[in-house]
Order: sequence, then structure tokens, then C-alpha cells
Amino acid sequence: MTATTSPTSPAVLGSPVVATLLAEIGAGAAERELRDESPFAQVAVVARAGLGALSLPVSEGGQGASIRDVLAFVTDLAEADPIVAHVLRTHYSQVLGFLRLPDPDVRRRWLDEVRAGKVFGNAISETGSVSAGSHEFTTRLDEVDGRLVLNGTKYYSTGTMYSDWIAVVARVEGDRLATVLVPADREGVSVVDDWDGMGQRRTGTGTTSFRDVVVAPDEVLGVRDRLTPRPAGDVPFLQLYLHAVIAGILRSVVADAAELVRSRSRTFDHAPAPRPVDDPILQETVGRLAATAWIAESAVSTAADAVEAAEAAVRAGEPTEEVGRAASIAICAVKVHLDRVATDAATALFDVGGASASGRARNLDRHWRNIRTITLHNPASYKATALGRLHISGDPLPTNGYF
Repeated sequence: MTATTSPTSPAVLGSPVVATLLAEIGAGAAERELRDESPFAQVAVVARAGLGALSLPVSEGGQGASIRDVLAFVTDLAEADPIVAHVLRTHYSQVLGFLRLPDPDVRRRWLDEVRAGKVFGNAISETGSVSAGSHEFTTRLDEVDGRLVLNGTKYYSTGTMYSDWIAVVARVEGDRLATVLVPADREGVSVVDDWDGMGQRRTGTGTTSFRDVVVAPDEVLGVRDRLTPRPAGDVPFLQLYLHAVIAGILRSVVADAAELVRSRSRTFDHAPAPRPVDDPILQETVGRLAATAWIAESAVSTAADAVEAAEAAVRAGEPTEEVGRAASIAICAVKVHLDRVATDAATALFDVGGASASGRARNLDRHWRNIRTITLHNPASYKATALGRLHISGDPLPTNGYF
């Protein structure tokens, strides 16, 4: 099996097939990043292996994976290639959304696409004077001559250039918002790879435009009042997903730090040991990195259980404020702590090497660039402040797209 072919055996979580798939994706990840190559084949092989359907019940062609299970796989995938893992963020979130659909025929229609290995991307965010995370959108879905027509421009469309379907949020009459799904190759859809970030370079986080795109009625997933909060587990899952990716990158930081020490044949004249592998200072540094990675993964797993509880409450028709708040608190706490220690760890990696560790060919700086870019998704300072207000004064957390 190569990264351009699908496995002949079931890709069950924890199986040798999945281990082989991840190893092959990881084998070329650093070189792809260095050459600025997009991992189209790698994203495709994950989808064709059925790993995009993890959350589906076994009876519906999936593996019945919990949110903890899904994010554990995301961490494994991010260790192999954090670009591939980040690309699939909207996909895994969208699958959870399909599982909430009350109409069995609509649910079956979209789950059939998931089972077929189709990938779902997003075109949600907009720029301009409107605050990030608000409920304001300029993209519109209007009825024109008896047809639904979509017009607008979206930004930060992570993963969309790898996708078969694009989820779009648009304004409709009556101060409401519609969520629609359109094929990525439909006439009038333009996906531009213009993301120029220092990290997560090939995630396709670019501009997506819609010009008189015709939308079929059955491609409208739903319409809601503009200020209606999203399902309790929806936003927390999307936020925690980013830190599952960071947890995977931290594993690579540890592995690269250990390999860097092992590869060194000389040290400084004033070092405490003649061989780097016997140097207690270098050993301590690698040990601290390993501890950071372990804590990160454990924090993500624990928070995943809180998100699972919120998701389960929504599916059961009992989305209490308590479970939603618990999920939001959990993902806020993970971000506030992990953003700082993860970037520090990616910097400390260089403390176990000499000047040669900064060589471009080694590409070790990609870990810091990728982690730092992910942390910029929204400020940890604002989340810490919101947590502080909650604990001091009992002020509720915000209910926008970041909490």
C-alpha cells in the first residue's frame, strides 16, 4: 500500500493497516512541507480508507468512534502530518452534524456521501468590519426566478480545496441564516489557494467565492434565526480539534529532540558529559518535552469527554446549559494552558542541538511555525479573561463561534 492507494484490509482504529497508513503519510511529511507541496494524495487515502466515517455507528458503516476516539486518531494523524489532520477538521465536525439530523432520509442521504469517502470542507468565515465569531454574514442565499442562488466571498476556508462538498453559511430573508452544502466543482464556485501563513502552509486556508451558484432545495441543511446558538458540542469540538493537532505535533517535537541528541557526535568543551546522549541537561530537556506532550494529549482526551457529553445531550434532545458550559470551560482551559507550553516546547527543541539544528534541511522550525499558527486561531488571552470573569463574577462565557 502507498499513499496513493487505498488499503485492501479494513482500516480499523488500532489495526496494523492504520499504523501502516499513518507511517507512510508521515514518511514524506517534512519533505512536503519543505517543498511547499499539498498533500492531496494523503488526504484522499485517509478518506478512501473509510477513516472519515469513524463517528458513524457500526450499523451505519462506521466504527462507532466517540469524540475521544476521533480526536485520538486526529492526534495520531497530526503526528504523521499536521497539515492532513488540520485539513479534515471541518469534515469530522460535519459528520457529527449529520448524525444530529432528525429526518432519517436527509440523514441517510448525507451519510451515504460520508460512506462513499467524500470529504467535506467549509466556507464560513468572512472578513471586513464585522467582528470575528459574530453572527453577521454578507454572503446571501436568495430566491431568483424560482431558484436558490448563492453569492458571497468567504475566507479562511481551511481544507476546502481538498473537499468534495463545501458547507456554507449564508443570510436569507427574515434575518435568518441558512447552512447549505454545495459541490466544490459546481459552476460559480471558486476556491483560491491564497493562504500565505508562516505555518500550516498547505491546509488550503484560502478564499472561496460563490457567484450565482445554484443551490438545490435538498442541499439546504437548515435555516435558523441569526442569533440562535449552535448545538452545545459543535463549537467546542471544532476548538478542541485544533489542540488535538497540537498534541500530535508535540509528539513529533519529542521524537525529533531525542533523535537530534542521538545524532550528535560532539558537544561543547564545557558540557557536563563528553557525549550528548549522556548529558543530563539534554536528558532533562527531552524529558520535559515528553512530559509536555503527555499532558497535552491527556488534557485533550479529558476535554473530549466533556464535549461528548454535550453532543450526547443534543442528540437525546436534552441540551442542558450545564453540559454545554462544561464543554466550553474544558476547551477554554486546554487552550489557555496548552498554547503557551506547546510553543515553549517547540522552541526548547533547539536547546538539545547545536547551530546545525537550525539548518533549513532539518526543517525543525516547522513545529513551532505550525503550532504558533494554530494558536493564532483565536487569542488565549480572551479565553483566559472569560474564564476569569466566570470564576470571579459568574459571568457566562460568550456564545459565539469560539466558545
